Amino acid sequence: MSDNFFDDWGLIVEEKPTCKVPWCNKPKAFNAKAFCETHQQYKTICTAAQHRYWLMYKVEKVVAGDFKCEHCGFEPYEAYPNVDKKRLASLMDVDHINPQTKHTPEGEQPSNYQLLCKHCHILKSHEEGDFKAKKYRNG
Repeated sequence: MSDNFFDDWGLIVEEKPTCKVPWCNKPKAFNAKAFCETHQQYKTICTAAQHRYWLMYKVEKVVAGDFKCEHCGFEPYEAYPNVDKKRLASLMDVDHINPQTKHTPEGEQPSNYQLLCKHCHILKSHEEGDFKAKKYRNG
């Protein structure tokens, strides 16, 4: 078996025994294919996070209790105290602050993420033209 593999951007890189989440440098968990012990647990919470690192960021925010819209301040826990965390998480989105760097190593970092409620995220996306297919955007 080769010591090399292809990362998410199609580049050949030498396999490293660290977590696949770009901002985490912890060693992979024992018998884990890609994640450290913490992110391996988070993967069970958000099963679609294998290549969508912003979902790991969202789970980190939920677990830390730092779960409010970074634009308007909406706090799902306060607005809906009797609703479970997993359902409340669906009220929030992770936005790429600089959408031009999406899917690049620089763009998939916590410094380029912000947690927004659905309303703020939709409005930001419309302002940026991010809701349109790339071929129909100006510039």
